[in-house]
Amino acid sequence: MIEPKHLPPSSALPAHLPTLDGLRGIAILLVMVHMFSLFEPHPGLVAYFYFKFNYVGWIGVQLFFVLSGFLITGILLDSRTSENYYRSFFARRALRIFPLYFAVLIIAFVLVPMFGSVPTAIARDQPNQLWLWTYMGNWAEILGIGSKTFPHFWSLAVEEQFYLLWPFVIYRLSPEKCLRFCVALAVASFAVRCWLVWGGASHETIYPNSFCRMDALGLGAAAAAAFRIPAWRERLIARRNILLRPAFILTLIGIVVTRGFWHMTTIGQTMGYSLLSVIFVMLLATAVAHDQADASREASAATRLSRWAGLLRWGPLRMIGKYSYGMYVFHKPLHDFAGAPLVQALGLPARQSVVADMFYVLVMVIATLAVAAVSYHLFEIHFLGMKRYFTPRLNA
Repeated sequence: MIEPKHLPPSSALPAHLPTLDGLRGIAILLVMVHMFSLFEPHPGLVAYFYFKFNYVGWIGVQLFFVLSGFLITGILLDSRTSENYYRSFFARRALRIFPLYFAVLIIAFVLVPMFGSVPTAIARDQPNQLWLWTYMGNWAEILGIGSKTFPHFWSLAVEEQFYLLWPFVIYRLSPEKCLRFCVALAVASFAVRCWLVWGGASHETIYPNSFCRMDALGLGAAAAAAFRIPAWRERLIARRNILLRPAFILTLIGIVVTRGFWHMTTIGQTMGYSLLSVIFVMLLATAVAHDQADASREASAATRLSRWAGLLRWGPLRMIGKYSYGMYVFHKPLHDFAGAPLVQALGLPARQSVVADMFYVLVMVIATLAVAAVSYHLFEIHFLGMKRYFTPRLNA
């Protein structure tokens, strides 16, 4: 395949970045811990830290946004000279995202009502289901009519809105201009959040707001552009282990100033989001730099991996990352319609016992992984195979 014109052949990133599978795995596990936990805070040091650990799992969504910004922008920059630039991108994105998403909506709003009684959450959503069908669920959340069945779909809506507009932004931008634009976008997103917070906007207005999440997507995109600028790429590869130090320092600062990345405070909603985005971009850059160095064998001993990069290449974690999309789609319905009712029926003390709650979270993670794997291999893979018909055709 011909290399993109704006990159010399030696600068192209590997076709697959295995460490990013691991990052996806971490992101979805953070979300699972946050969403599955039934534990309620009560006195005791162990109970306090366990509750705080579960709560902070919301940052997994922020990590997903950074990953999406990086991967999507990289795809667009590498294919922007192709003759089927728009067609290949939109078709391949649709084949990855739409089949499972719309299949779940069809089951909930078409098939379930045809067979027996409709669960209360679905019945409540039926008048406002158009927001879900059009990937506008995050704005429904802001208006107070968000889905009770699929409240987690708000983040998929934010990403889809980004996918629809971003190709038109990137098409005429060089990596250098893209980098500058993305940093400016991140700053603008931070400014929008500050304006909303200081204007008295509610948490429900800020948290699912697409404009308020552009710093994570924008900084992830900036990293993709940086790796396609030779000078930046060489600098990142050379300093791939050093980046972990400022990331660690920023994490400690973030924990202190946001009280454990509590995202409902003024600092959490303004500085907290952006700090997380910067931290995750540093971790991502470290991971990608290791993959790039390993692929080009620029260091001795086939580029010795840092412990961080080695962890991200751990097989079970990469497997979880592979099925992360399905896990995200299925986890909330499985929790609401199966897991939580079963806990109540069995009388398990998950709300008061750390051990019982940990057991429940573990069982639900395994169950969600199993359902996502079945969905992937029996349903989604047929659509993914069709992506080969929409490979970007790069001009000579």
